[in-house]
Amino acid sequence: MKKKFLFIAISLLAAIIIIGAILLLTHKNGDDKMKITINEKTELQSIYGWGASACWWSQNVSDEKTRDEIAKYLYSKDGLALNIYRYNVGAGYDEKNNRVDNPWRLTESFLVKNEETGKWEYDFTRDKNAVEMMKKCLSYGCIDTVVFFANSPHYSFTVSGQSSGGMTAYKNNLKRECYEDYVDYFLDITEHFIDEGIPVTHISPINEPQWAWGGDSVRQEGCHYEVDDVITLMRMFAKEIKKRGLDVKLYGPESGDISWQTNGWFERMRDDKDISDVLGALCYHSYWSDDYSLFKEDFGNFIKDNFSNTRVDMSEWCELPCKHDTTSVESALIMARVIGDDMRLSHVNSWTAWVAVNQLGINQDDGLNYSDGLLSAENDFSAYSISKRYYAVAHYSEFIPNGSVMLECENNISTLNITEDENLAEWDIRRKVGHFEITQSAYKTPDGKIVLVIVNEGDDRDIVLDVKAKEMTVYTTDSEKNLEKTYAGEMQKQITVAKNSIVTVVFE
Repeated sequence: MKKKFLFIAISLLAAIIIIGAILLLTHKNGDDKMKITINEKTELQSIYGWGASACWWSQNVSDEKTRDEIAKYLYSKDGLALNIYRYNVGAGYDEKNNRVDNPWRLTESFLVKNEETGKWEYDFTRDKNAVEMMKKCLSYGCIDTVVFFANSPHYSFTVSGQSSGGMTAYKNNLKRECYEDYVDYFLDITEHFIDEGIPVTHISPINEPQWAWGGDSVRQEGCHYEVDDVITLMRMFAKEIKKRGLDVKLYGPESGDISWQTNGWFERMRDDKDISDVLGALCYHSYWSDDYSLFKEDFGNFIKDNFSNTRVDMSEWCELPCKHDTTSVESALIMARVIGDDMRLSHVNSWTAWVAVNQLGINQDDGLNYSDGLLSAENDFSAYSISKRYYAVAHYSEFIPNGSVMLECENNISTLNITEDENLAEWDIRRKVGHFEITQSAYKTPDGKIVLVIVNEGDDRDIVLDVKAKEMTVYTTDSEKNLEKTYAGEMQKQITVAKNSIVTVVFE
């Protein structure tokens, strides 16, 4: 009986602690008036900019006029002014041994077999459209970081003979005897483009190594690696970079999930002298954590405590699965919130969207387009359109250039949206409790302006601004507006942020 009573007492105490924790997370303060405070004196991480991947779309743009239009939208000062360009070093495919049926998920490789001699040779006339798109984007002068990345080694180096992974899931598809071949191949291509005037700054030979990549269902290029495989291959790349005297840095391991193996990879790459000598950035992808704000904060504390002197990039994200169509303001709100959370909570130095452009994703039930790109296009680019989430990126990229710094920024009321109605265990409070209804992040630009980005996924809210400035300009995106200038003039101590909106305020 005593044991039963003790069990009940402990259970009640645990419930009280959990409820108290949730209430604490829900409101820091009982005041209904939200106040955002920016502390200019507390500068946090440096900001190296914003980017997108050219993967799987740029090779489909053959029309010069269309190429120029898209380059302007993405990489010019009249558009997003993105400064990070991720070029996909395609792994190629054998037409007789290929299981990927979507042509947008297949790539040409520069390494091709000479059928007359039987030897493998480089042909740099291949992947022409993608190369021309890269050159066009570079011509607008905003790009300072060019990352060459690969989803898979060249198909001839793989166990399956396919660039889409092994015949068995979760098996390393790079042949043991081909590690050195892969290193030479990737660096040969890198050297060629550097010699051609493409300013390649980073190489990323491994992409999302923890995923299955292969098995019975394949849709794209990919290669699984075990933890030791990642370190071995990165070390080989590091040694060969130094041997060749290349002015490029390693970028990786592009982990696909912060909760799975990322911490270990980061620590081992930092602690390996060969790798750390040429390490440009540790990077990961922010998938599967959209609603886990507190978990991102835990990851950010790990970054802050262990990698304060190392560049850490969030190098790939899209809404996954994509539940909102391209015209939906919700799609922009989610993206803007994820960007702000990754910057503010996870302390990353740069943020890159997955695909700049993706093919149409028309849902047969409602006829809406669920493409996850910043733009979406017909397969042949005979038509394309700007997605609502394009403006979510613009709220950051057009106002916060490379060379900015993050500032300490808080609000006095943090209302947390509980996304799962269940009995919350201690782990769930950190992992599953949800995202904040209103989020904010602040930055100082190289020319001394203060930029505040607010994402409101709730109702209209009056917000008091605690920041010293004489003038301010406000830009708003909501269901009707797209980065519209909604105020410019003298500093206002209070603004109203409309429901379901993104607001950028530039203080001077």
